[in-house]
Amino acid sequence: MRLRLGKVTVYVEHPVPLEPPAAGPPPPPQPLKLTKKELKKMRTQRRQAREKEKQELIRQGLLEPPKPKVKISNLMRVLGEEATLDPTAIEQEVRRQMGERQAAHDDRNIARMLTPAERRDKKLRKLFDNTPGGALTTRTAVYRVEDLSHGQHRFKVDVNARENHLSGAHVASGRAL
Repeated sequence: MRLRLGKVTVYVEHPVPLEPPAAGPPPPPQPLKLTKKELKKMRTQRRQAREKEKQELIRQGLLEPPKPKVKISNLMRVLGEEATLDPTAIEQEVRRQMGERQAAHDDRNIARMLTPAERRDKKLRKLFDNTPGGALTTRTAVYRVEDLSHGQHRFKVDVNARENHLSGAHVASGRAL
């Protein structure tokens, strides 16, 4: 065997490291569970920051300031002189504004509400949640029914089992228990 000394140098060649085919990436770190107090504090801080941003935009003139929310209780404080000139017209205007605000509030609530189909899907999803921290638990119950000879009783048992997503077995005995 002959060595070619011209090919040997002082440099070391390092091959490119390859990932082993069997090992997958490590699981991502799980976020820490915050206590209710910490969640509440973070939510409050986010809300305050959002409000400060809004006030800053109003101060810079980029956002128009909201109209004062006039109610019957603060009518005299907000409107002052105007309220004494024509109190009936001002009161009607205030009631109209209050009605508009209430209607807008109701519309937002209705838009956010789930449709009956979405509500059903959510209920089923929560019922059969298979995630590690999910609510999937096995519950067992034993029911004793005296007499299933009548068709109406069998129908009621069947409908209840379907509605509550029950599964199981039926053991029938020939003698009365």
